[in-house]
Amino acid sequence: MRIVVWGTGRTGLDTAREMIRQGHEVRLVDEKVPRQSGELPVSLLKEDDMKWADLVIPSPGIPRFHSMLGCAKKVLSEIEVAARLLTGTLIAVTGSNGKTTTTTLIHRILTRAGLDAGIGGNISPPLISLVERNPQYIVAEISSFQLEWIEHFRPRIGICLNITPDHLDRYRDMDEYVFYKKIMFRNQQEDDIAVLNAADPYLRTVEGRARRVGFSFNPPSSGDGAFLEGSRVCFQGSIAGQGPMLPEGRDLGNGLKEDMLVSALVARLLGLDSSISQEVFADFEGIHHRFEHVATIDGVSFVDDSKATNVGALETALSGMRGPVILILGGKDKGGDFSHIARRFSDRIRMVIAIGEAAGRIVQEVSDIVDAEYASDMEQAVKTAFERAASGDTVLLSPGCASFDMFQSYAHRGEVFRQCVHSIR
Repeated sequence: MRIVVWGTGRTGLDTAREMIRQGHEVRLVDEKVPRQSGELPVSLLKEDDMKWADLVIPSPGIPRFHSMLGCAKKVLSEIEVAARLLTGTLIAVTGSNGKTTTTTLIHRILTRAGLDAGIGGNISPPLISLVERNPQYIVAEISSFQLEWIEHFRPRIGICLNITPDHLDRYRDMDEYVFYKKIMFRNQQEDDIAVLNAADPYLRTVEGRARRVGFSFNPPSSGDGAFLEGSRVCFQGSIAGQGPMLPEGRDLGNGLKEDMLVSALVARLLGLDSSISQEVFADFEGIHHRFEHVATIDGVSFVDDSKATNVGALETALSGMRGPVILILGGKDKGGDFSHIARRFSDRIRMVIAIGEAAGRIVQEVSDIVDAEYASDMEQAVKTAFERAASGDTVLLSPGCASFDMFQSYAHRGEVFRQCVHSIR
């Protein structure tokens, strides 16, 4: 088969290598002046490439409405191609928030149980990189971008953690975004499992034939599912029984509690002993830049939640806060509603400091509800936050926006925040 792989990031390079290994004729292309990648020659994308190819595999960052894709005979995403080649049990995790943490926890539980498990997808490495090893279990983080070009993609266990406004700079509206989140379940059959947030209104109807299993902090109204009773995970329905304890004496935050709840539920569905999940939870220190304590200076706590790239993640972070918060928001605008956040948490937001491309809109939306001002960069934002904070306050970086206006990634943004905090000392 003649295949064009479009994109020279990690996904594109690994896809090209695997397609060559599978015996296909491959062209690796990119829109910009290409960078050479060792053994893989890269050429500048041309319309002739689209016409030459039997199949085009675009990187997830390429929007599906790109004019060049209209010239292709067939387009499939990297996860579709990978899933066709993998023979193990596929556990796929999607949702607006919590994907990376939940994917990581499930993978650690499986490996702690002694099972042959691989991890990939939207979390590094790409799913295609697992094909040669072909593990018994594959735990994959899946984004809506990756789901845009699926055809037969079918997880044995599909999980949707939540759906909140995100990527509205890419999708026409919320309905379109929801469609691409829920499409992951379309090909599931009766012997598959759809694990769904029972408290999420967007997930009340999901296409597919799979067995539905719910989760929420409170007991689902009926059927198989999982919920929290204090710090204990409990199961109901045909899987009824006590599950693992969540770590006590730690400020987990609601997001991490939910991720642990879902991970314990998946372990239960796979027949694993709850003691294994409990051991993993006790050892788990969290994902870097996800509600991570950085320092306490003169009684002021600094928390790095740079991975909160949409208002849903921001809302989850604030819902776990009890004391006064000075909130650093902003970045590349994704269309989220910050006025809703300001109204809901006005009792705990002492002030908002806005940075980046979205700063003007954020200040305009929230300034009638909470104190708000601009900062030119992260250094000024951290300095202003510390000056305005009192002992017992928390300075929370939970931007609710992408990072690409000022930083290379959310991780880079978080590292700059940490450097600025440590420079206060």
